[in-house]
Amino acid sequence: MPKKIFMIGLIFFLAVLVILQTTGEMNIAYAEDDPTPGPNRSKIINVNVVVFEWWLVYWSDNSVACSFTIDREGKPNAEEVHKSCGETIFQKWQKTQVCNSGVPGPTCTGMYLHSIGSRNIQRKVKVELPPAQVWININGCTFEAGQNKCIGVPALRFTGEENLPNEQIIRIQGDVNGSPFLCPGAECSVPIVPTGEQGVPITFWGDSSYGDSTEVYEALIRVVPWGDFMSPEQSSNDTPEYYVDVLSAQWKGSRAPSCAAIWQVFPEIKGPPDWLDTPLDPSGLRSSLSLYYLAAMLIQNGAVDARACSNGGLESVLAANQCGLEKAQFAVNVWQNQFDEQIFKTSQESSIPGQLLKNIFARESQLWPGIYGDVEEVGLGQMTENGADAALLWNPDFYAQFCPLVLSESACALGYGNLGADQQSMLRGALVRKVNATCADCPLGIDLSQANFSIRVFAETLVGNCGQVNQVFYNVTKQNAGRLSTYNDLWRYTLVNYNAGPGCLYTAVNRTWKAKNALDWLHVAANLEPACRGAVDYVFDVSGGDTEEILVYSTMIPTATTTPIRPTATQTLTRTVTPTRTATVTATTMLTPTPTETPTETPTATATIP
Repeated sequence: MPKKIFMIGLIFFLAVLVILQTTGEMNIAYAEDDPTPGPNRSKIINVNVVVFEWWLVYWSDNSVACSFTIDREGKPNAEEVHKSCGETIFQKWQKTQVCNSGVPGPTCTGMYLHSIGSRNIQRKVKVELPPAQVWININGCTFEAGQNKCIGVPALRFTGEENLPNEQIIRIQGDVNGSPFLCPGAECSVPIVPTGEQGVPITFWGDSSYGDSTEVYEALIRVVPWGDFMSPEQSSNDTPEYYVDVLSAQWKGSRAPSCAAIWQVFPEIKGPPDWLDTPLDPSGLRSSLSLYYLAAMLIQNGAVDARACSNGGLESVLAANQCGLEKAQFAVNVWQNQFDEQIFKTSQESSIPGQLLKNIFARESQLWPGIYGDVEEVGLGQMTENGADAALLWNPDFYAQFCPLVLSESACALGYGNLGADQQSMLRGALVRKVNATCADCPLGIDLSQANFSIRVFAETLVGNCGQVNQVFYNVTKQNAGRLSTYNDLWRYTLVNYNAGPGCLYTAVNRTWKAKNALDWLHVAANLEPACRGAVDYVFDVSGGDTEEILVYSTMIPTATTTPIRPTATQTLTRTVTPTRTATVTATTMLTPTPTETPTETPTATATIP
């Protein structure tokens, strides 16, 4: 076997050399320099501006109490006066009564504002200059449409981008899995040998003629040959084919799943399973599920006439009976597929799998985006305030977009974790309201435009849950989740986190890690506490049956104390996992596939220390 691996690597490297000699694109030396901080990317410039001059004048003797300028037309406001004239003069001015006569006396005391006019001035302004960047792509092979398989021998392609006039990227350097490289100029092509399914790390940056360097970028790349063309036992005329995946913010190819980048893990070589995939167009999301709760809502809101059925087609206020479902099935099909286009668009923009979003909505709300009963769970994904907390805390990009819609920019700049409890509550409440499509004046009581808008919010919430899962793994193991678990299982843990909360997930991961068991689904799910085990059925439903049901759970050894979730200092996340909602039984009824019993390896029920 070692000889075979050596021969595969040798053949691949020789193939790369032949291509490079043919194209003449390669010019590599060993990397020599660390990134250069260089000068700050800012510049002071003079700007011509018009200012408007005002006096604050005493009524008593027309003496000037304060003079100042503002940068706009119109009267100064209270904040501008206070900033320019100070607290004492501001308070005197505030106490001044309206003077109708305009003559000093008993009715005209205090101060008044007087306009002096405008004038042109030059003001020094600090301008931030655009940073230089380096992008990464693959050349030497052609990707099949919508797939990660490419035909040809792949090589890394780095391209520098300098946005300052008269400046340029003078070299690009870094290392691939510890092997350094350096290329003069703004373009660089680097060969890469097969990496194995886990991939290898890449570090790269560019040096600018301006005197500084780009930031140091990191990436993870996986290159896996496919077919017999590299077999050392026999020669082959097959065209080289490889599965190639890259995780990097600087990647110019097809966007990788956003949570894969958070976890630093790749999907399966041939692509993810159906429930973690996005079809080529919205029609691929079409479904015809028998949704009893949705049927009941359509019947009760007058969209379906089920009067010929017993009890008007209803088993209860929450579910249609069989007759009612049959009467409503056409309307149910139309309703459940009307969001497909927006789900597909959101998936393209957020990189959250489109089928996963559809499955979650079907399981959570049966695609009825209102409020379920009197419970504060709203929208297609049944968001709670605790769910909103996960989105705001663990998805900083989304927080930066949403927070200024509710709070001031200065408050938002503190970060969600540093806001006061009242401000956090205000943000959570506002986010929950954003996904609630209940509307008394709308047809059927649902605002469909609001429902479509909420789909993006739920996608961002899932991104937040992915980040929270990664932090749970880091808190327990001090390693990224992708180092210890698979892409598919990490999505299962994200669903546990979304449904049952991070407290449930943390305990299960912690117990599994302490027992020195693999952090795979069978072991982690087996370590869920009794109150959290409803999440196993939830994951089974959302994955369309592509998840093992845990039949034997581990048992805990009682201890006098419990291990708390402690904050851990990391480069980007410093706040510890916070409890969210406890596992509850979803009050919806839907038909799900009945799993076929097959022999599987189930973890042995063992007592582990919490």
